[in-house]
Amino acid sequence: MISLANVKKFFRILRRERFFLVAFITISVIILCAAAAFVFENSQEESSIRSLWDGIWWAVVTICTVGYGDKYPISNGGKIVALGLMISGIGLLSLVTATIASVFVAQKIKEGKGLETVKQRNHIVICGWNRHTEDVISWLKSFGETETPTIVLVNELPVDEIDILKTKYENYDIMFIRGNHANEIVLQRANIQKARFVVLMADSSGTNTGNRTDERTILAALTIKSMAPKIRIVAELLDKDNQQYLKRANVDEIIIMEDYMGSLLASAVTHPGLPRVFSTILSKDDRNKLQRTAIPGQFVGKTFAELSDFFRGKKNAILIGLLREKKSVKLEDMLSDDTSVIETFIREKIRESKKDLLYEQDQTKVVVNPEGKEIITSHDFAVILSKVEN
Repeated sequence: MISLANVKKFFRILRRERFFLVAFITISVIILCAAAAFVFENSQEESSIRSLWDGIWWAVVTICTVGYGDKYPISNGGKIVALGLMISGIGLLSLVTATIASVFVAQKIKEGKGLETVKQRNHIVICGWNRHTEDVISWLKSFGETETPTIVLVNELPVDEIDILKTKYENYDIMFIRGNHANEIVLQRANIQKARFVVLMADSSGTNTGNRTDERTILAALTIKSMAPKIRIVAELLDKDNQQYLKRANVDEIIIMEDYMGSLLASAVTHPGLPRVFSTILSKDDRNKLQRTAIPGQFVGKTFAELSDFFRGKKNAILIGLLREKKSVKLEDMLSDDTSVIETFIREKIRESKKDLLYEQDQTKVVVNPEGKEIITSHDFAVILSKVEN
């Protein structure tokens, strides 16, 4: 969809490239030559240029090298005018087409270098790059979504590596923004306010080193939440001690690889073969995937056992547990609609502070394998192991 802002931007670029000056000169030459041809040809009885409009038609056909031959000068003066129009027209028309072409070429070059601004909405932004990022990209399509969303990569990888990546995943809609993902201007170019989800990878792209990787992740999370408070963020950390800072930034999911390595190694000793189960479930090649899914309304108020029988019988899925979400309650939301002096004063102070004062924070409670008599609530989501469609 073409917006008014995009049209204005396009016209600004054309003005910077002097397109309108070249177009004005071209139109002026057409009109002057048409008028001159009319003056010379009007007195000729056998001439086909009998009016100013005939002259304009002849001039446009001539300068565009179409050569219909329905209008042409027969006087010496008209032929001289035609000769001048043909010589000047080649250069002028070439300038017009070259100017327009240069705008589109420059646009493609900017896109290739990651300097363009994303116009898409509801996209997924992946900030940073490491050896796991490519797995994240390929996994996004393995969960059986009917339509893969636009993926915007924000990092400092070399352009040739991005080109290889785009070629490798040509069936994906991948865009690239070059820059530091903790920088607000870079995030604006990624249209972070309109994104659906943000993934913060432990960044090792460009000149970034591992010493301050978590610091960049934390700074990026704070910047993104200040720009788009409602956006969901999943972040990867290297050091478990930094988890507290991401929690304060209201990051939705925090992934720390070291949390899982110890338990996997220990399970290989105490329960031989169990790590292979996890590997199989988490493999891209296996169709069985852990999924979060909505619970049908008729099961609210019923038991976990009844819901388990439903998923096993109707969906051929195994119900693993429940995700119980509790949304935050804002202090301002607790106020009534009355316009009393006290409540008006409180609302005014909240707006002046420019902060969302929370009564309690968002909470997501994970209930794995509860008792069969556990009651399903309206805030619950089901965690199931189920086959996904290819």
